[in-house]
Amino acid sequence: LKTHRTNFNQQAGRNIRSGYVLMECIIAFGLFAAVAVSLVEALHMTSQTASTIRDEMRIEQILRSAMTNALSQPNLEEGSETIDLTELTGDEESDFPGEIETIIEPLELENEDGQLLQNMYSIKVIFYWRGADGEWQQQSAETWRYANLYRP
Repeated sequence: LKTHRTNFNQQAGRNIRSGYVLMECIIAFGLFAAVAVSLVEALHMTSQTASTIRDEMRIEQILRSAMTNALSQPNLEEGSETIDLTELTGDEESDFPGEIETIIEPLELENEDGQLLQNMYSIKVIFYWRGADGEWQQQSAETWRYANLYRP
């Protein structure tokens, strides 16, 4: 009878240890799954951030190019002009289509002595494009220029 009890206790001990191993495996898989989900979410957020930064850099490049084009005109004339981005870049298959509006307006500025500065113009460049949500968005850049700057 004594030996039978010892075998029973040994078998019960093995079953309990097997249950603990199974429980440890389930906990380990659960922790691994939680870490994996967090890692995937972090990678997704990083990808979205990189895409947003890339788009912002492209918009700034487009504005800089349009502003350089407007500033390099030898004769400034008051008015507004809208062109398609493909006309400016020559890239027919752009994945970032939009329109660029250039607005040139005369400025009435005075110097420190109160004298009116002649031939000063405000140049504003606005880039319009459709965002990922399909809504129109815009970003602009503005500067001033003396009209006779590039005249011989």
